[in-house]
Amino acid sequence: MCIKHTILVIITIIHFTFGFIAYDCHGPAQNVTSFDSLEVDNCDFPIASTTQQVPRIQLLQRIETYPVHFKSCLITVDYLITRCSLFEDAQLVEGGYFSEVVDLGNARCSEIHQKCSYTFPLGGIVTDLQMNETTLISHTVAGSLDRFGNCRGMNFKSSRGEWEDVVVQAKFKIYLSEGSAIANTKDNTLILPSGTKMKLSDNYGIDTFKGETVWTNNHFNCEEQDFVVLFDGPASLITSITNDNSSIYTYIVESDKIVFALKKIKKTFACEIPVIQTEHPQLVILTDSMFLNHFQIKSISPQNTDLMAYINTKFVYVENVFKSTISASYNDLLQKQCVLERQLLQQRLTLASNNLPEFAYIMGGGPGYTAVKHAEIIYLIKCKKLVSM
Repeated sequence: MCIKHTILVIITIIHFTFGFIAYDCHGPAQNVTSFDSLEVDNCDFPIASTTQQVPRIQLLQRIETYPVHFKSCLITVDYLITRCSLFEDAQLVEGGYFSEVVDLGNARCSEIHQKCSYTFPLGGIVTDLQMNETTLISHTVAGSLDRFGNCRGMNFKSSRGEWEDVVVQAKFKIYLSEGSAIANTKDNTLILPSGTKMKLSDNYGIDTFKGETVWTNNHFNCEEQDFVVLFDGPASLITSITNDNSSIYTYIVESDKIVFALKKIKKTFACEIPVIQTEHPQLVILTDSMFLNHFQIKSISPQNTDLMAYINTKFVYVENVFKSTISASYNDLLQKQCVLERQLLQQRLTLASNNLPEFAYIMGGGPGYTAVKHAEIIYLIKCKKLVSM
C-alpha cells in the first residue's frame, strides 16, 4: 500500500522541460527596414484650410412668386319681360323674370377697362364707369315703352327662351375692379386676393367674387421677377482639402446682423450671369465684379421667405466652425506627436553609432532583431525564430 502512494507522489512532482526560443539572423531575412543615420525625414502634416477674403459678394434667392396687376369685369343683368295689353298696361309673360351673367371674354373686358364704358348688346352705351365701384343702370333692350303709355313689342331671344311681341327691360349691374395678385412661376398659377387660383399662362380666368379676370404676363424681367438679393457685402472663402485630395469651397459671412455659411456645389447661371450654386437650390452666390450691380437689394415678400434655407445656412456655419476647430486641434496633436517621434528616432540613430545591438533591441521593441550598418544606412533585420532544446 505504501509503495503505491510513493509512486503517485513521484509522478505528480515531475516537471516537463521545453526548449527555449532562439533567433537565426543569418538566414533569409523576413523583414528589413532601412534608416538614414544622417537625416530624418520631416513631418508631413495635413494641408490646413486656407482663408481668402472676398471684398464683395451677393447672395441671391430664386423667387417663385411675384406680384401681377389684374383687371376684373362682372356684369349681371336682371331681365323683366312683359307684353303689351289692350288696357295699356304691361303683363308679365311666363318665365319673364330671370338673371344672367354677361360673358365678355379677355378682349372685351380689357377694352371696357381701357375705355371705361360698356356698350349694350342691342345698342346703347354707358360711359364714365368708375374703378372698384358698382354701376347700376336700366335699359330697354327690346321693344319700347314711353311715358305716354305707348307700348310696342318685339321678338326677343336669350339662353332662357324665345318670346314674341314683348318689351324687355334690363337692369345692368356693372362692377369693374383691379388689384394685385400673386403669380407663382413654379406652379404656373395666379392667386387672387380672394384665394382663387388660375392658370398663369392663360392670362384669363373667372373669379367667383370679381367675375372675369384678365392680366398680362408677357413682359418678363428676369432680375425683377426671378431673383432677390438677400446679402451684399464682404465674405470669407475657406478652402478645405478632403482625404481624396478634392477641394471644398465654403463662403462664410460674419457680421453684427447676419451670419451664414454656404458651400459651393457648381457653377451655373442666373439671368445669363455666371453664379455659384450652393447646396440650397434656391440660393446662389454672385462673385463676378462685372455684374455685382445688376441685381438690386429690395424687400422680400412673405411668400418668398424660405425659413428652412435660412436656418440651414446657420447649421452649415456652425458645422464649419466646429469642423475647423476640431481639425485644428487634431492637426496640432499630429504635429506634436510627429515631432516627438522624430526626436526619439534621432536619439536612437545616435545610439546606433555606438551600439547596434541595443539599437536593434529598442527599435524592434524586444529581442529577435539585429542591425547592420553600411555607410550612413542602418538596416534593421527581423530574425527567424528557432526552438532550441
